[in-house]
Amino acid sequence: MATALSAHDRLDTEVVGLRVAQYLLDVLISVLIVLPLTLLVGIGAASDSGTTAWVVLAGLLCGLLTLFWYWVLRPVGTGQTWGMRLLGIRVVRTDRSPLTTRAAVARVLLLVIDGLVGLIAMRVSPRRQRLGDVVAGTLVVRDRRAHQAEGCACGAAVGVPGQRENR
Repeated sequence: MATALSAHDRLDTEVVGLRVAQYLLDVLISVLIVLPLTLLVGIGAASDSGTTAWVVLAGLLCGLLTLFWYWVLRPVGTGQTWGMRLLGIRVVRTDRSPLTTRAAVARVLLLVIDGLVGLIAMRVSPRRQRLGDVVAGTLVVRDRRAHQAEGCACGAAVGVPGQRENR
């Protein structure tokens, strides 16, 4: 379980490039999670025409619940999707406390709207927040614990331009 950051921890929000890479990685992971389920639904729907609608509906519901778990429930407390964890970033509340379910839902709902606007907002916002972050009261920050534990310089390792050291 994640704990609130102490007041002396400075937050490094200069992670715009990592956030773009994280989003693409998380979309790929989401597809890899939901694809087998989709294939099973397709096989089930093709095998019995009398229950096709129910099989498709059940598969759709399972897929949506799986995506809800991955994008909303999994990051609550830890502040990280698997993509965030791999790239060494996390979501925290602006008061430095761990991500809540309500904030995670707000971020995901606004992710759909953010798109290109979110990328522009992150570049011009002093705290590098997209619209979903502002509404949810969250920041995406470099995860110091991951960098210290692994000796990782993820921004440099993935060649993300514009990544700076902690200030």
